[in-house]
Amino acid sequence: MNHSLASRLVTGASSAGVVAAGVVVAGPAHAAAQPYFTYTNGWRVDEHVRELADVNGDGRADVVGFGDPGTFVAYGRADGTFTAPVLAIRDYGTDQGWAWEEAQRTTGDVNGDGRADLIGFGTKGVQVSYARPDGSFTPAAQTVDDFGWAQRWTVERHPRHVADVNGDGIEDIVGFGDAGVRVAYGRANSTFAPAALKIGDFGVNQGWRVDQHPRQLTDVNDDGAADVVGFGYGGTWISYGRTDSTFTDPGLEVRDFGVAQGWQVDQHPRTVGDVTGDGRADIVGFGHRGIHVARSIPTLPRNINFYPTALEVADFGVAQGWRVDRHPRLLADLTGDGVEDVVGFGNAGTWVSYGSAAPLTGPQLLTPEFGYTSGWTPQKYPRLLGDVNGDGRDDIVAFGHSQLSVRLS
Repeated sequence: MNHSLASRLVTGASSAGVVAAGVVVAGPAHAAAQPYFTYTNGWRVDEHVRELADVNGDGRADVVGFGDPGTFVAYGRADGTFTAPVLAIRDYGTDQGWAWEEAQRTTGDVNGDGRADLIGFGTKGVQVSYARPDGSFTPAAQTVDDFGWAQRWTVERHPRHVADVNGDGIEDIVGFGDAGVRVAYGRANSTFAPAALKIGDFGVNQGWRVDQHPRQLTDVNDDGAADVVGFGYGGTWISYGRTDSTFTDPGLEVRDFGVAQGWQVDQHPRTVGDVTGDGRADIVGFGHRGIHVARSIPTLPRNINFYPTALEVADFGVAQGWRVDRHPRLLADLTGDGVEDVVGFGNAGTWVSYGSAAPLTGPQLLTPEFGYTSGWTPQKYPRLLGDVNGDGRDDIVAFGHSQLSVRLS
């Protein structure tokens, strides 16, 4: 999985722990609820980043929370529960000046050792704390003199990501700046190559705006290198990453999902993932009428084209009452079959539409938990998806009012 600046968290609360807060949940298949990283513990969405990442290399997702005194980690167990959080490092917290509106924090394996590291986009550049085999971290150190506030990077204008864009198994720092896409390639010796402009597009100077044009990093053509996918004005543009650390010229791959076709950031989430199981990523958009998909067409040599966009599920859309500020919609592999499924946190609970070589299945209620009408609001209670027990299936981790809950797939 490539790492954007938000991971796929899914957390919740037990019925006993949430009734008092007006959040009612019910349903089977839970690991034991635990009172960590919750609202009553002082965790706030607009201040404290929470992610799922495997920081000790055991194949299970751990909870990483960037809190006030520093970074906390609760390690995943085989039964789907977590250890009690430990303050893994006194850095990347609000007490050290890491404010959400100015400094971004995330995780990613930037030295290729199989363990997720801590990454902060600070004032002067990129700071990294490398994960150790015992679950601890090296002290934070400046590793890239770029992508920081001092170099004029801002949250409002310049998305920054962590992804392996040259297929060497080491994640890189990728930023969408003024002039285009800049990359600092990660190295196995825990250093980075100097940041350089790799694509003269997808940047502010070319008309790309955060509030209009989502940009992602995903391995679209299954060559091991993440590609740049941008939802621009005229449609979906892609620049393919290469193993020689270059990119193809951006091309308009799908004449859909763009501003010109009526897609808006505040109404229509768009993402990229393999919902067909052919190993190649498809374009998925939650539009007005439901889920629209542009399926990839395998071609030789490994260039990607797409079938025309089709409405595959008449649900999860604006017309059915789904709203960006109320109902998160994500892609995750719930069954472990290598095909990503659509997961939506709706009003009445959590809904799923399973990926398939045929069109996506019709929606079904996965669990009556974690819905908006039960009090689960994105502004207070994050819900993420990740494999917390190492069985190859993504689970739901929900951070409720007073309990963190896991619903195992």
